[in-house]
Amino acid sequence: MNCQETQEVIHGYLDGELDPVHNLAVEQHLEKCAACARSLRGQQSLREVMAGRSLYFETPSGLERRVRSAVRQANKAESSRGLWRWRHWHWNWSWPQVLTPLAAAAVVLVIALPLAMRTSTEDRLSEEIVSAHVRSLMASHLTDVASTDQHTVKPWFNGKVPFSPPVTDLAAQNFPLVGGRLDYVENHPVAALVYQHRKHFINLFIWPSAHPSTTGEESRTQQGYNAIHWSQGGMEFWAVTDMNQGDLRDLVRLLRVGPPPPSPP
Repeated sequence: MNCQETQEVIHGYLDGELDPVHNLAVEQHLEKCAACARSLRGQQSLREVMAGRSLYFETPSGLERRVRSAVRQANKAESSRGLWRWRHWHWNWSWPQVLTPLAAAAVVLVIALPLAMRTSTEDRLSEEIVSAHVRSLMASHLTDVASTDQHTVKPWFNGKVPFSPPVTDLAAQNFPLVGGRLDYVENHPVAALVYQHRKHFINLFIWPSAHPSTTGEESRTQQGYNAIHWSQGGMEFWAVTDMNQGDLRDLVRLLRVGPPPPSPP
C-alpha cells in the first residue's frame, strides 16, 4: 500500500472500519512511512481535542423559549414587510428593472465561475505534485531506474505508461539525469524524470495533455517548493524542486528548446 492509498483509508482505519487485510496493510505502511505516521498522529490529536469538554457548554436556561419568541416576532415583521413589498412591486414592476440585474449576474457567473473552478483545480494539482516530490525524497524512492543514460531511462517506461515521455540528457548544462520512476498523479500513472543540480533534485512529471496546444510557463510556490507547469508536444509537464526559481527556469528552458549543439572541434 502506497501513501496515496493509505491517506484515502486512514479515517476508516481510525474508526476501525477496515477489514483485517486492509488494516494490516495500513499498519505495515505506517511502520515504514514517517510522513503517513505523522499524519495519523495528527488525526488522533485532532480527535482528542474535539472530544474534550472545553469545546462544549451547557445551554442557558430559557434559551429555547427566547429563541422561539424571537423567531415568531421576526416572522410577523417579515410578513408585514413582504406584503408591502408585493404591493409596491405590483404597481412599479417593469421588465428592465428585473432583467438588468439578472443580466449582470449572468455575466459575472459566465466570467468568474470557470476561472474560479480552473484556479481551484490547478491549486489542488499543484499540491499533489509537490506532495509527490516530497514523498519521493522522504521514502528514499527517488528512482525506479537509476541511470544517467537517456537511452536506458526512456525505454524503461515502455509498457508501464501508455505514452513515450521525452527524455533529454542535460549533463553538459549541469543538470545531469539521475533516472526515472513511475508515479501517480490524479489517480493515473505518470512518468517522473529526476534531474540534479548541485545538491538539489528536480522531479519532472509528464503525462499526455487533454489539450494538445502549447502553453506558456506558469510558476508556483507551494510549501517552500518552486514548481513550473507548461504544455508542449501533446504533453503536460510539471517541474518541481527546492532550488531557486531562476535555476529552475534555466532547466525548463533547456527542456523546452533542447540543449545547444556542441561546439565544433
